[in-house]
Amino acid sequence: MHRRYAAVILLMFSLLAPSATFARRPAAKRATLPANSPAANAQAAQQPTPTPDPNDPIVRIKDEGMNRSQVMNTLSYLSDVIGPRLTGSPNMKRANEWTRDQLIKWGLQNGHLESWGPFGRSWELKEFSAQVIAPQAIPLIAYPKAWSPGVNIPNGEVVYVDAKDETDLQRFKGNLRGKIVLTNLMREVKAHFDALGKRLSEKRIARACRCARTGCPGRRVVAF
Repeated sequence: MHRRYAAVILLMFSLLAPSATFARRPAAKRATLPANSPAANAQAAQQPTPTPDPNDPIVRIKDEGMNRSQVMNTLSYLSDVIGPRLTGSPNMKRANEWTRDQLIKWGLQNGHLESWGPFGRSWELKEFSAQVIAPQAIPLIAYPKAWSPGVNIPNGEVVYVDAKDETDLQRFKGNLRGKIVLTNLMREVKAHFDALGKRLSEKRIARACRCARTGCPGRRVVAF
């Protein structure tokens, strides 16, 4: 009887021993290649690129942005053609109506404008110019503050108002009538010694387009 029990125990131990040994064996480490190395780039190039689903909303959004973008046309028309637009101004009305018509043209249904308010008086710049007349004529680059009343001052004293709040403004009370009021200091216009724009190489443009389509983890996508 004891021999039978011993044989059974020995058989079970012989069956379980390889599994226990395998469980204690550390997993083999995967070989990792340095990032941006020739071997890593070759390995990435060999991996098949999955075919994107044309009905995937993300794929469709990327396709619209990369191939049929209207961002620059929209920005140019609102900024260069219509121009500045304060609340309630005629330019705001033009921008609202143009935006509504564009969205309808692109397929938006029931595009319309919603009224809101009341807001108050609107303000629009019709004409403005300023220049130094003595001791010599110097044209000034200036712009009236929104909602400033219309004035005609052919020759007046210039006053700089550096008030920080309404309480600080009280010290100028009664001293500004008929004067030209400046509310900001002169801006420093620095000389440009470097080009404002930078042209990307064909290699960088191709890489940016590839990253925008497939995604490049750990890299920034250059917007242009």
